[in-house]
Amino acid sequence: MSLTTPNSMTTIKAWLRAIRLRTLPLAAAVILLPSGILALQGLVQGSVVLHALWTAFLLQILSNLANDYGDAVSGADRYRIGPARMVASGQISVPAMRKAILGVAALALISGVWLLIPLAHSGPAQAGSQGRFWGWLALGIAAVVAAIRYTVGSNPYGYRGLGEVAVLIFFGPVAYAGMRTLHGQSMALGDWGPALATGLLAASVLNLNNLRDREQDAQAGKITLAVRMGNRRALYFQSFLVMTAVVAMLVFAWSHSVPLLWGWSLMAVAYSNLLRKIWQVQEPRNYDAFLKPTALYLLGMALMPWILHWRTM
Repeated sequence: MSLTTPNSMTTIKAWLRAIRLRTLPLAAAVILLPSGILALQGLVQGSVVLHALWTAFLLQILSNLANDYGDAVSGADRYRIGPARMVASGQISVPAMRKAILGVAALALISGVWLLIPLAHSGPAQAGSQGRFWGWLALGIAAVVAAIRYTVGSNPYGYRGLGEVAVLIFFGPVAYAGMRTLHGQSMALGDWGPALATGLLAASVLNLNNLRDREQDAQAGKITLAVRMGNRRALYFQSFLVMTAVVAMLVFAWSHSVPLLWGWSLMAVAYSNLLRKIWQVQEPRNYDAFLKPTALYLLGMALMPWILHWRTM
């Protein structure tokens, strides 16, 4: 006898679509890259990495749910050509989505605080540890607010072309420095290369998404960077984001790990080929096909240090 009804299965599928599982590799990458580099240095703590991954997934899911809700309420999804949104299509009600957003936001905050608690008790005589705890707690709260405010509220920053800036900051230096801090390490000068690279590549995923929806966003009054720049300049921006990130990664690898340099060089070739195909797109809806590989390539680069670490164990 089946334990689920057709209606319950439909509801489960709707929530899985709202969560957008295909975006989770992006969240994983920004944790796995800095922790992988720490692993090569013999400094990684598995429990911290797993906890950080869980927190990053919650923040990504929160952003996805808030985006689904915000674009539906504002009317931006009326012209949408990408995958169907659950609130706009009526598969999830507005009250249900609000409750889900609040619930996931609470879970993300609890998980983040739990992750940060060791900072309050670290260091000799806890010197500066309280300051580190409260500073990173403030950044964690800012990350939760940013995840929601991208499309939600009276003046969401995603409607003013600031989405890529927020992604660059939180998926880049904040995530990278956060992982190093949780392992008792500070940011060295060389760390800024991969830190900025992850943010730039994550921003390239959002820019590609906005390239797909550019015409529809303009109709809805959602003024993303792609809307401001137009298709061709947005493509140049895409190339800038990707190639700057790749160069930053290669410079870091060249100065730290020759085996890593070879692995990332192969990924650089893959990224270049992907960019070439993106430039050949004629119909905006076809940009959607490149969102998944762009995110997976970043995950691939993030896994390279881990692969080298496991090979030398």
